[in-house]
Amino acid sequence: MTTRQHTPEHGSDEPRSGPEAVPALVERLHKLADGAETVSFAELNRTIGAQGHAPLLMVVSIFMILPIGMIPGIGGALGAIVALIGLQMLLGREGIGLPAVFGRRTLSAERLCRAADRIRPVADWLRKRLRPRWSALAEGRVSLSIMAILLMIAGGSLLVLGAIPVMTPLLGLPVAVFALGVLGRDGLVVAAGYVLLGLVILGGMWMKMSSG
Repeated sequence: MTTRQHTPEHGSDEPRSGPEAVPALVERLHKLADGAETVSFAELNRTIGAQGHAPLLMVVSIFMILPIGMIPGIGGALGAIVALIGLQMLLGREGIGLPAVFGRRTLSAERLCRAADRIRPVADWLRKRLRPRWSALAEGRVSLSIMAILLMIAGGSLLVLGAIPVMTPLLGLPVAVFALGVLGRDGLVVAAGYVLLGLVILGGMWMKMSSG
């Protein structure tokens, strides 16, 4: 089993943000998996992460929501990447330094292609509906700093809670909405992410109280 080495396409004309960036990200995932047997997290970081925090966060959140995130050991690794992205956002730095223990983890290229195929219709639908608005939420430093702290908390919690299969997709939902809002420069979507995260936290507290 091999992991294909991929070099980022410098000078690519793919949009880094805005509505068109969502379907462009899906195509980039297909290119990454094409001809490979597995794709490592380190390779995802080098290629997708080279486009900025939001595209990498979007990909990681998709993995959290889809069955990929419930593979043993993957949930915690995805959570760690989310937390690292949040830290770099808070520090205002581009890219993330991914520890080797997480970077070595791999995903099946076939799974990656299937994931891209599943989200392609959604990406095309979103492209027609996302639009730059409420920029203070989508691009403002205060909102991004709050979001970064929440990502660090949510991602770090999966290092402990990742063994509970349902927790990874539950936390992946607001992370995906945050990433979508920042990627599409749509502050209304970011606002929805804050609301959704609040609902997930309240739901988690209710489940804990009910079971206790």
